[in-house]
Amino acid sequence: MPAVCDCFPELKSVTDAREARSRADPTKRAPEGPQSSLEVRVTSIGNLNERVECRNSKQAFIISEPKHVGGLADAPTPLEYLLSGAVGCYAAVFAFYAAKMGVNYESFEAVARTNFDVRGHMIPDAPPSGFQKVTIAISVKSDAPPDKLAEIERLALRGCPGIATLRDPVAVETSLTVTTAARGAAAVA
Repeated sequence: MPAVCDCFPELKSVTDAREARSRADPTKRAPEGPQSSLEVRVTSIGNLNERVECRNSKQAFIISEPKHVGGLADAPTPLEYLLSGAVGCYAAVFAFYAAKMGVNYESFEAVARTNFDVRGHMIPDAPPSGFQKVTIAISVKSDAPPDKLAEIERLALRGCPGIATLRDPVAVETSLTVTTAARGAAAVA
């Protein structure tokens, strides 16, 4: 099995090249420039399960609601994916900065915890039921000076798009298209 930092020389090269392109032309669009985009398609497949298809990675997976809200609980919940996605992004940004700064480590682990108040969930005009606070406990095994690792932690926390999306409000807009169901379709009981 490869070591965690085996990819760091290539990661440093990729990171340095991306930074150079961004500094040369900050308005140039991705993949050459700093902007990026994501698109996912979420399709209900029954029993509060959803199939997710990701445009960029071409991956697909299932999201399931917990049993206490009527789901099957046979896959991670939407909020588990949200939290793990943000922290997984953070782990990658930590690696980017470590590679850029020439700091190796043998292992990285982050345990994220959050609470949310769902007393008003599904009740119109109830208070928000989103994450109240996220705490992340990070463990790194490394011979690097602790102050270097603390600097990498600070930079990663500040520069991670996943964490920024949790930390900073983001506008969400929806649009609804309604298609009339065919007459004579079987009724759902």
